[in-house]
Amino acid sequence: MKTSYISKSAVIRYESELVHCFRQFVDDEPDLKWQVPSGAAGQERLPWVGLQLDGHGLRFKPVYSLKPSIPELESILAAWNDPLAPLLIAPELRPWILDFCRHKRLAAVDLNGRVYLRAEGLLVDRRQLHGRDFRFELEPRNVFVGKSASIIRALLTDRDRIWVQSELVSRSKASSGLVSRIVQHLISQDFIEKQSAREFRLHDPFRLIDAWAKADDLNRRATLTRYTIFGGSPLEIARQLQSWSKEQSASIAFTQWLAAWLRHPYTEPVVVSAYVARLPETAALDRLGLRAVTEAGKVWLYLPVEEGVFLETRSIQDLSLVTDAQIYLDLLNTGLRGPDAAMALRNWEGFCRP
Repeated sequence: MKTSYISKSAVIRYESELVHCFRQFVDDEPDLKWQVPSGAAGQERLPWVGLQLDGHGLRFKPVYSLKPSIPELESILAAWNDPLAPLLIAPELRPWILDFCRHKRLAAVDLNGRVYLRAEGLLVDRRQLHGRDFRFELEPRNVFVGKSASIIRALLTDRDRIWVQSELVSRSKASSGLVSRIVQHLISQDFIEKQSAREFRLHDPFRLIDAWAKADDLNRRATLTRYTIFGGSPLEIARQLQSWSKEQSASIAFTQWLAAWLRHPYTEPVVVSAYVARLPETAALDRLGLRAVTEAGKVWLYLPVEEGVFLETRSIQDLSLVTDAQIYLDLLNTGLRGPDAAMALRNWEGFCRP
């Protein structure tokens, strides 16, 4: 058994790198005996590859994809007219792509050692081999920051809407080039799906939100200042802050408990929290009755690193709120039953809808 695989990890950015690494994979496969055309020594882009397993002779035509998506694979299968069956080759096969391949009986291999082959009387379904870490990387590893996050935030304002790129450019204030790259990235990850040549919509909004939550770090994208205040209900306090923001032409957008309660009442808010473009000055603090504290506090004001949170807001009871997705993210890692309020909002049928 051969175990001398030349490389066990790499970031793959181009198809030529994928072709090269798969050729190494074929030559140094530790368990399966891949066959290649005679005279293919030194040839990287193979016209076919085969396997001999338990008396079954199988041949496939390689199909290379850096980041396979379900729409791409459906298109390949619909147009396939080669006598040889296709063999999908990718740097990394994501679980939902493997599920699709199993459902369609599409042979697939990745550079991490995953193999799925199905033929009459034969099934090969191997997991990733130990110690391998191949992946495709073109976009930033975290697309949930900066202008990229503004694009995703806009998409999640309406989980049912059919979009065109120009709308996202206008709403996110991002360049058309960045919007195009992020949209293609989200398509490749099966977060959004194309409806036509120019139109697309969210395919799995909850999986996109889960990916965002996994990458999110509120402490790194905003600085929190806490205040005490005497008297006044959360709504009264929020209206005072909203009036201050209008007087000062300073953007404000409420989040967390108060915003969740205004969208879908679940728990009574005990803290008023909001993103602000700048903190109130001393005179304004005195007028509002706010005093800065290091812990607890009834008013939490966040200074965001990026002001994308102010691009997508809605008004309820004359208060400006961040998007549902942003409320959900901001509640997840807080106390005071924040995670409970987050899940109640997420499970509501109006979540991420206008």
